[in-house]
Amino acid sequence: MHLETPTSNPSSQTPGTSEPGATERIFVSRQPVFDATEKVAGYELLLTESLAGAGTTAPQSVAASARLIVNVFDNFGLNQVLGEHIAFIPISADSLTSDFLDLLPPGKIVLGIRPSDGVAADIVGACERLCGKGFRLALDDFPYSQEWKPLFKLASYASFDMRAAKLDAVRAQVAQIEHLPLQRLARNLQSREEFQACKGKLFTLYQGSILAGPETLSMNRVDPSTARVMQLFNLVMSHSELKLIEDALKHDVALCYSLLCYINSAGFGMPYKVESIRNAIMFLGYDFLWRWLSLLIFAGVDMHAGQRLLLNTALIRGRLTELLGQRVLSQKEGDKLFVVGVFSLLDSLLGMTMEKALANLSLPDEVADALLQRRGKYAPFLELALAFENNALARAEQLCGELGVDLSAASNDHMTAIDWARQLS
Repeated sequence: MHLETPTSNPSSQTPGTSEPGATERIFVSRQPVFDATEKVAGYELLLTESLAGAGTTAPQSVAASARLIVNVFDNFGLNQVLGEHIAFIPISADSLTSDFLDLLPPGKIVLGIRPSDGVAADIVGACERLCGKGFRLALDDFPYSQEWKPLFKLASYASFDMRAAKLDAVRAQVAQIEHLPLQRLARNLQSREEFQACKGKLFTLYQGSILAGPETLSMNRVDPSTARVMQLFNLVMSHSELKLIEDALKHDVALCYSLLCYINSAGFGMPYKVESIRNAIMFLGYDFLWRWLSLLIFAGVDMHAGQRLLLNTALIRGRLTELLGQRVLSQKEGDKLFVVGVFSLLDSLLGMTMEKALANLSLPDEVADALLQRRGKYAPFLELALAFENNALARAEQLCGELGVDLSAASNDHMTAIDWARQLS
């Protein structure tokens, strides 16, 4: 089955703007892994080049590993992709020492590695450190040789490609490691007969299109600007003031979205909802922030030109709702109103319904109500921002009266928000 997010709702486009140009879609292939009873035990996640799943590959470099992780965590959301299951995520051998692996929740992730030209002792040492942090390892098509024996003692899984090897050869390899407490996975099973032959003593986990084909998850790609990521990285590395980091983050819609998606995806087990960008920064702290930003840098993210018009409009909405709210509400609620305004075009930016876009986030109920239902105490501020945006002055005057905001002051806030977004551009 192929899962593709629906196209954006034309009614959510900004009046008076042109349709954004064609945006790149991102694809992640999700291949189920089954136990002997054919119950799903987890999913292997891979990069793919199309909705049809063509060109599915395991990462061969740090950048490719980063792109896969960014797509899963910062775009789709780990909970959306996995539910309660574990993820088998292949990474390149040179990613084993990358700091961004510290961003992953060890309890949900099995890191898959393949034989490499690297020095065995270095690879084993890196894997020892990862296992010490709680990660589990899957060895994909590793030979059981003297140099790799220490790695087999560390690993939790060993997998074999049944498409690339004959069953008798696989039996011989399994016989070498059956004394180890490893779960063994048969990949790319070609027939039900092969599945039956592999069940029992040979393997405990199974994967192949004869059991279930891969699902291809797809959505529009909305990435932060590389320049903004680098600026933020420098601010975080120099331990700049929280306010400076917050302001820089709020300049980029995609960064705000990615940050909240990451917090919701990474399995932090938070007892409360993150209510604002400030809360997210305070929760993560400098160490996690620079690792997260380095992940984006490794992935080579950049904003697509066709999205700039919508992103600019979203920034204006975010700043305007924030300024309007601060006139009659607390600063904390002004922070929430920034999220309401800046995320009000997520459906258009991501090419999906607002319900699906917000499913990747953990937003306070009043923020979600304003975005989904246009109701609650924050909704009138968004409606006022839209009234100014559409030059509906009679409606703006009515809303200002209801909110207790001076119309002239609100109009000045609109000009301030436009100028703020223009300077960012």
